[in-house]
Amino acid sequence: MDTKSKKWKAILSFLCFSLGVSLLLGGAAPFLSLALRGSQGVQELRESFETDYQNTTQFRRNISGYLEDFLAMASGSPLDWYGYPYDGEYTYSYAQESAEAAMEGLGLQWGWQTETSYGVSEDSSSGPSYPSDEEIEAAAKRAHERFAKDKNILYTISYDGKEKYTNAEGTGLDGPSLAQPEGYNFLLYFDGKKATIIKDGKKIDPYGDGYYREENDWYLPGYNNFTVDEKTSHATVTIAAAKVPMLYVSTDNSNSAYRSNDLYYLARNLSQNRQRYIVCAFALTAGAVFFLFYLFSRRQKARADRFLARITGRVYIEFKVLILLLALLFALLASSYNMRELAYYVYNEGYLDFWMLSSYLQDVAQNTGAVLFLFWMGYLLVNDLRYGVHPLKHSLLSRLRASHRRAELRLPFQQRMERRLRRITAFQVILSAAAAVPLFFFMIYNSPGALVIAIPLLLLLALGLWALHGFNRDCRSMSGDVGALIDQIGTVRAGNLSMPLTLPEDADLCQAAQDLGDIQRGMNAALEEQIRSERMKVELIANVSHDIKTPLTSIISYVELLDEEEDLPEHVRDYIEILKGKSQRLKTMVQDVFEVSKATSGQLPVDQEELDLGKLLRQTLADMQEQIAGSPVQLRSEIPEEPVMIQADGQRLYRVFQNLLQNALQYSLEGSRIHVSLHADGSMAVASVKNTSKTEIAPGVDFTERFVRGDQSRTDGGSGLGLSIARSFTEACGGRFSVETIADLFVVTVEFARLPE
Repeated sequence: MDTKSKKWKAILSFLCFSLGVSLLLGGAAPFLSLALRGSQGVQELRESFETDYQNTTQFRRNISGYLEDFLAMASGSPLDWYGYPYDGEYTYSYAQESAEAAMEGLGLQWGWQTETSYGVSEDSSSGPSYPSDEEIEAAAKRAHERFAKDKNILYTISYDGKEKYTNAEGTGLDGPSLAQPEGYNFLLYFDGKKATIIKDGKKIDPYGDGYYREENDWYLPGYNNFTVDEKTSHATVTIAAAKVPMLYVSTDNSNSAYRSNDLYYLARNLSQNRQRYIVCAFALTAGAVFFLFYLFSRRQKARADRFLARITGRVYIEFKVLILLLALLFALLASSYNMRELAYYVYNEGYLDFWMLSSYLQDVAQNTGAVLFLFWMGYLLVNDLRYGVHPLKHSLLSRLRASHRRAELRLPFQQRMERRLRRITAFQVILSAAAAVPLFFFMIYNSPGALVIAIPLLLLLALGLWALHGFNRDCRSMSGDVGALIDQIGTVRAGNLSMPLTLPEDADLCQAAQDLGDIQRGMNAALEEQIRSERMKVELIANVSHDIKTPLTSIISYVELLDEEEDLPEHVRDYIEILKGKSQRLKTMVQDVFEVSKATSGQLPVDQEELDLGKLLRQTLADMQEQIAGSPVQLRSEIPEEPVMIQADGQRLYRVFQNLLQNALQYSLEGSRIHVSLHADGSMAVASVKNTSKTEIAPGVDFTERFVRGDQSRTDGGSGLGLSIARSFTEACGGRFSVETIADLFVVTVEFARLPE
């Protein structure tokens, strides 16, 4: 029951999140578009809730546009706007220039007498051509035929008191008397100098302080800095606007666009925008509520995300990225015209036009479906990367690469490296070409449209970069494997044979690591066999020594009894002395074997204590003073008076230095000197015994091994265990024991860690 509850909580949490985010994004899109427009967006939002469409800025601009066209028709000036072309080819008029100058407050007149239209005639050699009076009049008549069909606007156009054009026959429209037909609550009358406006029976002053500025909604002549010329001053225009616009449909054989149903679509768009903003506000509110519920249960959403990642994880990562790129392209193409214009200005003009960028972003923000599609594709990809099981490895390219890798591993290592170097060289050439071609198209065609041709090459560039990344990754991986292999060789050299190196099966050096592991295991087995053999030898010697000890004790006892007998012949006395010496030697040898056996097996008892190493050396020298005095060598000691404290077993360490001194006294060259020294080397206390051998020292001999003699022909009665015992005792006490030979100079060093003072 608890599992089902968690499952439903996860589903509800994810549902609240998805609904909340979708509603928030969908509801915020139009408001974001308004925000990008700044104060104009705020004004548009405010006017969208205006119940009377005639109180909007767009209505005032439309009426101003009608007046501009009607004055041109009255004064016989060209109609220079789309949909009213001249008879012939005319492309530019100075009429708009004078109007724009008036907007800048330059005080220029609005006049058509000086209008000049430039274009290219059929005969290009004739230079600039101008519209004739007949062409201008024909264009005005065609315009009137189209204007007249839209009864949302009634107009009367007169010149010098003579009516030229009207669509208000029988409606009672009269400008001088400001008479409005039934159903029309707005009237504008221009008397040749100024305009008079009546709305709902009340007079409206469009001029304010009498000066035209850019922020003015009424673009009408009659301002102090916006007047008409002499020719236009003879024209009068009356315009009436319907209170409730209707849709008027008509057909003709012309393909030209014309002004029709402007007021109807204005009123309809206001209503639609109002409804849209209300719906979006409701969506924002609902989205905020859902998102708030999600915040309270966001911990449960992770379970739904993991389940979703298991589903999307079955799709190759390339397909998911491709869908995300398509979603991004779909969103960016919300306004292809503005995108082309923006690219054109960036490339040809060399700057980013903020107004054009803002307009483009407005179009993108209004494309709610594209924005939501882009968000959810991005969310699914990020969720897959976050909760999926190795999502980057589940790719089509990875599978192809793994297949290629398996085939490549069958080749020798050298051949693999050569192939990779050839591939990287080829990719470098391809990448250079792919990067150069788009620039070449830009330079040749000088057009943003060349990007379309460059897209496949850019994709090739991306593929090449991916291949380079893979090659670099392989190089780093192989570098790491080589480093690991070198470290493992050092580890084996240091004596660690129990931890083999393991590399992935697809690694280039996997076989080399396996071979090294086999060598390591073989060495480990041989070492274990050697250690086992050594232990068996020690155990055998210890057992034999133990068996010898009992009869040896009896022999020594009987020899001592014989030595106490009186009246024995002299030659018998000599035999007894020989037996006494040999039995004592055998006893010492058995005792040494026992000591070595205990130390090797780790059973040697050690009583660690703080002791002064200098004092121990001086005591050892004092105890052996008689042997030193009777030897044919001289002894020199360098032992500091201040204490050199270490942690060790005093009795065992005494035996160590006793053995070292006996060894030096016995095997030193006659007349030479033995040097015993003690000094502090950092945190270590270092004691050394140096002597010159009376026989040549054989190179490569380990004198610390058991039963090893420097001179194999020696018959002086030594057991060959002295240095072995010294090393075993030193190491058992926690110190380091080393032997160094320099020609015939024999140096033994004993090191212990110093205790802090």
